[in-house]
Amino acid sequence: MLTTTIRLERVAASYLAVSAGVALLITGDLGVAPFDVLNTGVADSFGIRVGVAFLLTSVVFYALGLLLGGRTGWASLVGTVVIAPLIELALAVLPEPERLAGRIPMFAGGVVLLVAGVCLVITTELGPGPGEVFMLGLIARGMAVAPARWVTDGLAFAAGVALGGAVGIGTVVFAFAFGPLVAGGLHLLRYTPPVNVPETVVAP
Repeated sequence: MLTTTIRLERVAASYLAVSAGVALLITGDLGVAPFDVLNTGVADSFGIRVGVAFLLTSVVFYALGLLLGGRTGWASLVGTVVIAPLIELALAVLPEPERLAGRIPMFAGGVVLLVAGVCLVITTELGPGPGEVFMLGLIARGMAVAPARWVTDGLAFAAGVALGGAVGIGTVVFAFAFGPLVAGGLHLLRYTPPVNVPETVVAP
């Protein structure tokens, strides 16, 4: 059982990790995460900044996740508000290397940070991000962690591609690897997402 202090520390660490991870993937320019294919697609289509697009897509996936049985919390709202400006800040300060030797480490670092951020916030049970609420909704209905993440990212990816979002070889790598990495991260943290078990009707 996590103490309140540990939960709060994990929430704060997850905000920083996700913000930095997203910015690293965008700046590395090898292909962003599926959700950022969607975010960049929305940003380009409507002429808004990526951080604002993140806020809009978050609302949609929170709603879909809740319909599936996922759970939000106060940290979901705080994270949605806090992460957007942190992404913008990280994008403003990160260098933009032209050579592949500089971009590959940025991509790898971004993936690791995103996995860490996602796993940390889920284990607090204080309110995960929009993609995680959707993913947990699928898990609550009996889907395993990795497939649930593949479906979640696949939906975001398809919508982002339709809107002209940024796609690269790294996006494909991310889409296949992220689900198993999240499953492994949750296992290391000794956390099992809850599953909704239908009530058994006992005949009189």
